Amino acid sequence: MTDRLRGKVAIVTGAASGIGAATARLMVAEGAAVVLADIEAAAVQRVADSIGAVAQPTDVTDEKAVAALVDVAVSRFGRLDVLHNNAVVASPDDTDTVGTPNEVWQATFEVVVMAAVYGCRYAIPAMIETGGGAIVNTSSGAARSPTGSRIAYGSSKSALETLSAYTASMFGAQGIRSNVVAPGFVLTEGTEALFSTEQLDAFATAAAAGRVATPHDIAEVVVFLGSDESAYVSGQVVAVNGGGTRGLRW
Repeated sequence: MTDRLRGKVAIVTGAASGIGAATARLMVAEGAAVVLADIEAAAVQRVADSIGAVAQPTDVTDEKAVAALVDVAVSRFGRLDVLHNNAVVASPDDTDTVGTPNEVWQATFEVVVMAAVYGCRYAIPAMIETGGGAIVNTSSGAARSPTGSRIAYGSSKSALETLSAYTASMFGAQGIRSNVVAPGFVLTEGTEALFSTEQLDAFATAAAAGRVATPHDIAEVVVFLGSDESAYVSGQVVAVNGGGTRGLRW
């Protein structure tokens, strides 16, 4: 490791598993003090204990809880340098324009967009006090490439990308950078539970890279965007999709 985050303090939401857990693990390895947030209290505590980080069970749709999360990081470590808004929700009822219920639209927007708003609302002032910081939001290829379902998910991720661009523009002069990491298909605990081995093999075969992404692949980009290596990178969406799918020869 190269100590890319030495001396920095970070918050990672959705950190109990998948991309969030992998990112928190890499951040600690790169020298950061990390506060892990997730609604799954026992699971996020296990991850935090395994890497020497701090767990803060948090419902990111609760603004007061997100404010408390930022307070924990600042009171414990004296500053905040990186916020990784990574919490997400998925519903089998998130189908299409006609069929997706209002409550699914609202719940998805709350977790994906409003949770990031709350995080930025409290993290940005704390970051400005110590010279600035980096916000990294987790989007998805679904924000720009429609699939056969999950319209609320894809639409909310698209809104998150716009939120991130506005934040970069509005607070750049105060030392705040805001970027997006947009993964393609990622092999997480969640996707392994959703798809059969045959389906996962098919995804890997169709991928231009010859394999699907791992959470660590995404974590590497998040750490880069949170580090001083990306000091002049802001307002960007970085796709981490291995080149997408294999092209059709004709």
